[in-house]
Amino acid sequence: MVADAPEGIRADLARWTLGPAALARARSGRARVSRVASDGPRHLLFHLQRRGRLVMRHEHEAISVGMGDIVIADDNRPYCIDISEGNDCPILQLPIEAFGAAGTQDWHGRMFRAADPNVAFLGHMLQGLWAQREMFDGLDDGAGHLLAEAARIVVRCGAVSEEFGNDASPVDYALAHLHDPDLGTARICEATGLSSRAVQKAFLRHTTRTPTAFIAERRLDRAAELLSARPDSSITDIAFDIGFNDAAFFSRCFRRHFGVTPREWRALRGSPAQHN
Repeated sequence: MVADAPEGIRADLARWTLGPAALARARSGRARVSRVASDGPRHLLFHLQRRGRLVMRHEHEAISVGMGDIVIADDNRPYCIDISEGNDCPILQLPIEAFGAAGTQDWHGRMFRAADPNVAFLGHMLQGLWAQREMFDGLDDGAGHLLAEAARIVVRCGAVSEEFGNDASPVDYALAHLHDPDLGTARICEATGLSSRAVQKAFLRHTTRTPTAFIAERRLDRAAELLSARPDSSITDIAFDIGFNDAAFFSRCFRRHFGVTPREWRALRGSPAQHN
């Protein structure tokens, strides 16, 4: 693996082996990670996007992965990943033999959306294990086989996501990618194939807002929901999860929109105060 990152980037990568499964968690700022094809034992890597956004590129394809989505990489094939600021990505690595006959299929670059319950189940297992890894340090290796079974269910039963095509609604694309810190008119144009003028007109027609104003309002509305629904999450975590990469700027925008700070909003709704 080769990382192309700006000087002074903050990043960490931790790894944990559990039976046939290897778990890792990568957290970093904006970077590009490239991986050459391996000629060793073949594995499938399930990248779960917990925070931020990543774009996996291989051959002539680019797959944009949002919060809660899973994208699979085959470590016997080359690919690169563009990572957004504030990236947090748990990774599950399994030998191809764990997938039986399904392992003969091409899973490289396949993405599964967070809305799929099979994907959500695997995601909760990965995040729960990682969050309590010190408690589970002595866990029997058989638990790794449970992870492998959850991964097999995803590839067997999960609905493979189709990326938005050129006929996608600009508003629908924006709503599905609010977590993307780079979301804006240029990104929507690139994804939908429409001109900047066409995107602007579509938003004015369907929302009476410019793309910038609509995205900002929807992010803040979502933040208000999360502040109440996730009392254990810090305000900074929520800011990153909804597409902001600056917690102080998020707090200023929130106050302008709602008249109170995020901390005051949470306190008014009976949730315990959180540290940034």
